[in-house]
Amino acid sequence: MYWLIRPGAAQHWQRIRQVQTLGAGRLETSYIGVPLIDGISGPYLHWRVPLGPERCLTDANRLREALVRAVVAELGIGEGDDL
Repeated sequence: MYWLIRPGAAQHWQRIRQVQTLGAGRLETSYIGVPLIDGISGPYLHWRVPLGPERCLTDANRLREALVRAVVAELGIGEGDDL
């Protein structure tokens, strides 16, 4: 899964286990496939949440909170542990 956030929003995130941030202060270039604007279903590349006037980027802070909670729940580690 990929989430699109504003450029630079994850630049200072501490590492989260099992999560890779693309373009976050890295020197290499990253490319991701982007589905057609109306590609909203199917087993292939599609938008889980379709784009719209107010739905083009994910809130980076809320995303990080959700990712940390998911890692803690899935891996059974405490929030104070190295995520």
